[in-house]
Amino acid sequence: MKNKITISLLLLIFLFITGCSDYQEDFTFTGTVEEILVEEEMLVIKEYDGVDEGRKDGNIYEIPVDNVEKYSIGQKLVVTVFSNNDDDVWDLDRMKFELKTVAD
Repeated sequence: MKNKITISLLLLIFLFITGCSDYQEDFTFTGTVEEILVEEEMLVIKEYDGVDEGRKDGNIYEIPVDNVEKYSIGQKLVVTVFSNNDDDVWDLDRMKFELKTVAD
């Protein structure tokens, strides 16, 4: 009986870990906070210095965040986008974001 519980627990941990690792790094960009949508808990970020020709003009992204109060208009951020979807679609339900402040 103890072996079955141990095996079940290990299987559960394995499934949890593999379920969390579905997100793959999609791309990283640097941008500035253009607008803060407090009620939606989103930042509107304009990319700058895009590496691809289609991104050089500065794409604008809406990024969900947990605490909008810690960000300010004009703040420079490095945003890494992770997705669990292979399609080239901006689907917030299938994406995660990591934001880091850029030191001036």
